[in-house]
Amino acid sequence: MSVKIWVGGCLAAAVAAVGAAWFTAATQETGTTHAVCGPDLRRDDVVAAQSKAVAVVEAVENTRYREDGGSAYLTTRVKTLEPLKGQFGAALDVTQGVKNGGTPGRYAPEDPDRYAGLEPGRQYVVAVQSGSTAGTAGTEAWAWYAEPAQRGVAGEREHWQEAIASPPEDAVNSSCEDVDAPTG
Repeated sequence: MSVKIWVGGCLAAAVAAVGAAWFTAATQETGTTHAVCGPDLRRDDVVAAQSKAVAVVEAVENTRYREDGGSAYLTTRVKTLEPLKGQFGAALDVTQGVKNGGTPGRYAPEDPDRYAGLEPGRQYVVAVQSGSTAGTAGTEAWAWYAEPAQRGVAGEREHWQEAIASPPEDAVNSSCEDVDAPTG
């Protein structure tokens, strides 16, 4: 085999390899962007309209912390101080999402701006999205909103009665965020 044929073959192979690498890099997906939308829980009128039940409660005891499938959950026994929407038992178990790796008494919520971690001895306004609020043994409610009751029980009652009576006029699922998801 002559040197010219050998060099020509190597050159052709190199050009083909570079072309294939360029094509692969040019067509490789960098990920996708999609919107995650949900109710704007910064607005009390939206929280009131979208929740199954709302109450002023006092956290009594954190009864269970568990991690499951990359998520963490804290269940807290609460005493109902003032039901504001829906029916509430005198005491019930409320579960909320928290960050993984919590330590007793130091459970951090995923979104501290709209979702306070329930600490025993403190009062909160809790909005329940699903589950039982009856307080029946073996049942629990899912709290998707929890804020410290800074207005006191009477002040929270007045504030939330107004929020419940004034449903939002605009779309309640208007809060959207773009999320970039890398390809797997």
